[in-house]
Formats: sequence, structure tokens, C-alpha cells
Amino acid sequence: MKKEVFINLEKEIFKGNILDIGFANHGIIYNIYKQYIDDSSSVDYIEGKDEKAGIEEGMYDLCVLFFTLSDIKLSQNKKKLIQDIYKYLKVGGLLHIWDVDKGFAKIFNSRIKIVLPDKNTKHINLRDLNIFKNSSKENTIKILKPYFEILTLKNSDGIYYMMCKKKGKSEDESNISRY
Repeated sequence: MKKEVFINLEKEIFKGNILDIGFANHGIIYNIYKQYIDDSSSVDYIEGKDEKAGIEEGMYDLCVLFFTLSDIKLSQNKKKLIQDIYKYLKVGGLLHIWDVDKGFAKIFNSRIKIVLPDKNTKHINLRDLNIFKNSSKENTIKILKPYFEILTLKNSDGIYYMMCKKKGKSEDESNISRY
């Protein structure tokens, strides 16, 4: 039997230019965003490598990864995505991540119930049976450290949430400029 996990997004507010990156658009981020929409804001979506061609660097106030990292098998590919996000965000921009906390030799199979600001609920089924994939919060933290400062970290029922702030210059960029 599947375990049910509850995520309460009733109090989430996303303002500014938002980049929503995912492989399965559940409409969650847009439903939150439309509650607080103004004329100067927009939401852009990337659902795969092909769609990132039109994304401008330094344009976004906020990026959201809603169960995106766990869909990527290799840590190197996750790092490339984080590097791209670093470029897309404005200085001091925020990255919000909700994802599965699953390490090697583990599986995840749950139904996620999400409560939105308008009190509606969405349900998604998440299943990751690949025991060779590391989607743990520790692995994510390691990938984020050169680029982002972690402001908030919560973990419950095999799901983690992080809010991160873009650093001024990444450690990788600083190392490159020294040579």
C-alpha cells in the first residue's frame, strides 16, 4: 500500500519573474503564482533540455524545482542544472526545491497530497524504484553549496524542502578567474 504524504502550500507566495523547471508539469507552481499575479511578473516553464534555449540569464527572481531533481539519474547532470539555474537567477534570487529524500539502495513510492493557497488539493503519485540513484537531501546540499546559501531546510515523510539564495559568485567561477 502506498504511503500518503501531505504538503501544505497554502501560505506560499511567489512573486516576480518565476522559472518553473520540471519534467512533469503538475500546474502546482502556476496555481500558487496566479493567486498573487501582477502585471510585472511572469512564469516560464522548462520541461526539458530543448526548452532552455529561450531562457535569459539573470532574468528570474525565483526558480522552483518541484520534484525535478529526483527525475535526474546522474549527480553530474543535477550539477549542470544547478549551474544553469545559477545563471538564470538575478543576484540574490531564490531557489525553492521540493523533492524526494532517497539515497542509494532505497525506494520511494507515495501519493502526495498538496494543499494550494486557494484551498484546492492536488494529488500526484511519485514512484522511484531505482536503487542506484541518489536523490538524498545530503547529495542535493553538496551540489548546491558552491552556488547557493541554504536559508531553509525541512524534511518529513521522505520529502525535503529547501529555500536557497543565490551567492554573489560561485566558487567554481572564482576558481576559474584565478588561473
